[in-house]
Amino acid sequence: MSATALPLLARLGEAASYPAGVRGYETDPWSYMRRKLDDCGGPLRDYKRSLYEQAAARLLEDLREPFLKPGALMDHKETFEKLLTPDVFADLSFHLDPGGDPAARREAVKDLLTGGKVKTLFDTETLPPERRGKPWQTMVADAAGRLELDRLKAMLDRAPRNERRRAYIVRRARRNFAEFMTVTRSETGMREEITLFVLTRVEAAVAALLRFLNA
Repeated sequence: MSATALPLLARLGEAASYPAGVRGYETDPWSYMRRKLDDCGGPLRDYKRSLYEQAAARLLEDLREPFLKPGALMDHKETFEKLLTPDVFADLSFHLDPGGDPAARREAVKDLLTGGKVKTLFDTETLPPERRGKPWQTMVADAAGRLELDRLKAMLDRAPRNERRRAYIVRRARRNFAEFMTVTRSETGMREEITLFVLTRVEAAVAALLRFLNA
């Protein structure tokens, strides 16, 4: 397991649990889960930065080749769309279009990647809903469905809406999130790497939970 992934997994694991030792000094399970999800921000950015650096190295290596395999540039675009802020990704996409001088393209891409800012769910969620992008909104909605958040909200809205009901609802949310997080595990334990494909879905789940907990 990548060392940069461990702090992120630790925060996610804390958000999905509420052990007796914690209950002794954390009396509000709702706020505790929300805070632990918020605490994922730094570790998530660090891990995505490590994935970004690996992806950048692969792209620059490919751009040294006189001939690229069909679809190679599109594969790189799909990777960086998950990693970069929209403005930098748009600039990168322009330079990854076929054609042009290969040497000039590689230098332009290298300059862009050097100053590229990694995006996380926390960056996207600060935007107005209409600027978050349809693919992201769809992923968050799908994650909310898997976490049964609509059902939990309906249960929460039933009278009486008190602390006992909130504690029951957040316990169900933790359980559902723990089940969701099995995507980071294999039959023998933790996966050696959390791929970008899996990570974006974990981000969507965290975003869905934070929307629910903050509502």
